[in-house]
Amino acid sequence: MSGAPAAAARRSDGTGEAPSPGPAPLRVHGARLWLPVVAAFVVGAIAYAGLYCFPPISVAYAREFGISRTLAVTPWTIFLLVTGLSSPLLGRAYDLIADRWLLAAGMILMAAGWAVAVLASDVGLLVVAYGILLAVGLELVFVGTTTAISRRYAGVTGLALGIAYAGPGAGVAIALPLVTPAISSIGWREILALFGALSLVGLPFVWLMTSGPAILVPARPARHAVRRPERAAETEPEPRPAGAGAGAGASHEGSGLHETSAPGAIGAARELAPAGDHGRPDTLHRTLRTARFWILFVGAVAIGVMDEGVFQTFLPQATRQGIPEALAAQGLALESISYIGGQLLGGALSDRFGRRSVGIASLAVVAVGSTAAFAATGAAPQVGIAGVVLHGFGMGSTIALRSAAFSDVFGGPNFGSIFGVLAVAYPLGGILPIELGGVSVDRLGTYWPVYGLVMVSVVVWGAALLVAGPRRHGLRSRLRGAATG
Repeated sequence: MSGAPAAAARRSDGTGEAPSPGPAPLRVHGARLWLPVVAAFVVGAIAYAGLYCFPPISVAYAREFGISRTLAVTPWTIFLLVTGLSSPLLGRAYDLIADRWLLAAGMILMAAGWAVAVLASDVGLLVVAYGILLAVGLELVFVGTTTAISRRYAGVTGLALGIAYAGPGAGVAIALPLVTPAISSIGWREILALFGALSLVGLPFVWLMTSGPAILVPARPARHAVRRPERAAETEPEPRPAGAGAGAGASHEGSGLHETSAPGAIGAARELAPAGDHGRPDTLHRTLRTARFWILFVGAVAIGVMDEGVFQTFLPQATRQGIPEALAAQGLALESISYIGGQLLGGALSDRFGRRSVGIASLAVVAVGSTAAFAATGAAPQVGIAGVVLHGFGMGSTIALRSAAFSDVFGGPNFGSIFGVLAVAYPLGGILPIELGGVSVDRLGTYWPVYGLVMVSVVVWGAALLVAGPRRHGLRSRLRGAATG
C-alpha cells in the first residue's frame, strides 16, 4: 500500500506525529517503561470479565425468556462466529488508523452492547448485543492490544503480551465468583449495566496503553550486544544472489520456510522475498503466499480447540463423573487465576529461552492437565481441580508465547492486517469442541471425543511451532544492530 509510511505515522501513538524510522530501541526505564502494558492489563480485564460470565448468565436468560438451553447459548455461538469473521477487516484497520481511536471505539461498542442486552425483551436482542456490538467491540480490543503492545515492546514481546493477556484472566477470576450468586440477589440486568459502565471506565486506560514511544526495549549492558558467531549464523540467512529465484530461499538450511512474512520485523525482514516480488508493499498478500503463515494458522486453530475444549466441557464432564457442580465451578475460577501465572511466566521465559522450547514445555503441562481434568471422578475430585488448574497455566503460557511468536515472524507496518487474519483461527478452533461435545454427549453419552480432539490439537500446535516458529537467539543484539546500523 503506497500510504504505508503515513499510516505508520498516524498509528504510532494517536498524536499524528511520525515515529523515527526503523525499529530503533529507546532507552526507557522505570514506571514509564511498563505503564502502557499495565494499562493494557486493565483494559483486558474489563473487556473479558463480563463476557466470560456468560455460562451462569445464560441460565438466567433461559429462565427469564422461557427458552431452551440450546437457544440460550445461541448468542455465544454467533459471538464466536462474528469475532472470527470480523478480525481480518479490523486488523487491517489497525494498519490505517491510530490504535488509540480504534481501541476506544471497541470499548464504546462494548458499552453499547451491554446496554442493548439490558433492554432485551427476547433472545433476538441478545443475539444483536453479543453477535454484533460485543463481538466487534471485543475483537477491536483483542487485535488492538496485540498490535499496540507488539509494536511498543519489540524484543520483550513475550513478557509484555503475557502481562497484557493476564488481564482477561484476572477479570474473569474476580467477576465469575461474584456474578454467580449476584444474579439471584440483584438480577442479571443490573449486572450487565455494571459491565457497560466498566467499559466506559476503561477509556482512560486505552489512552495510557497507547502512549509512549513506538518501540520500547530495556537497555542492557554493552557486553550483551556482542553476538556469538554461531548464533548470528543461526538467525541470519545468507543474502540471496541477484536474480536468484524463490528456490534459493527455500533451500536455505533445508527448512523450506525462508519465505517473506512481512517487512519490518527482525525475524521476517531477514527472510527471502518470492521471485518477482520487487519490494511490493502488499504485505498481507505476500504473507498469504507463504507456507509458514498457513502452518501457524493451523496451529492457532489447534490452540482454540485446546482452550475451549477443556474450559467449556470441564463442568458438565465433571458433574457426569460425580464431582459436585459447585466444586467444578470453583475449579474454573482457579483455572482463570492459573491462566495469569502461565501468561506471565511463560511469556517471560520465552523471551529468555525461546518460543519453541517454552512452547513445548507448556504443551506438556496442557496435556497432563487435560487428562486429569477429564479423568477425575467423584472419588477423587482433587485430581480434576488440579488438572484444570494445570490446563489453565499451560494455556496461559501457550497463548502468551503464541502472540509473541506471531509478532516475531509477522511484525511490521502491516502486522494488524496479518494478525487480523490469524485471529480468525482461534474462534474456528473454539467452535469445534463445543459442537463435538454437544453431538457426542447427545449420541454417545460422553465428552471423551472432545478429549481426543484436544490431544490431537496439542500435537498439531507443537509441530507448527517447531516447524514454523521463530528463532529467538540474538534478537536483542539484532535490535541494537538495527538501531546503530
